[in-house]
Amino acid sequence: MADPITSPGSTDSQNAGTPRPSRAQACRETLFELIRLDGVRGGLIVTPDGLVINSELPPRFPVEALAALAATLGRELELGASRLDRGAFRTALFSADDGTVFVGGSPVGYVTLVADRNVNIDAVRTALGRSVDRLRGTWRTSGAA
Repeated sequence: MADPITSPGSTDSQNAGTPRPSRAQACRETLFELIRLDGVRGGLIVTPDGLVINSELPPRFPVEALAALAATLGRELELGASRLDRGAFRTALFSADDGTVFVGGSPVGYVTLVADRNVNIDAVRTALGRSVDRLRGTWRTSGAA
């Protein structure tokens, strides 16, 4: 079932005439904006157990394997931050000779981007951080799932 544009029981004065985007739409728009960054090959949003919510990857990328990796990395980052008493992790990156993987924690799960090795790390981290903040805002204003 699709998310409603406005929350049940809301009034016109609460919405101020502006319909809220659905959570699904917010996920699609977030991912689309991120994959348009220079050097980003693709991305996906996955739940903490690895279920793919949205994916925009080149055909040769193994979506399910990347989803499992993203969920594992995200959970380990959350556990590590908790053990170190540092609060929730915001973003992280993993770099190798053939590319870079970015992971951002969100209310729905993990926003994961696959990028070239020489990608502008600061630009992608900044954009990913803003996107995660927007998703948090969407979940807060849309009510409990």
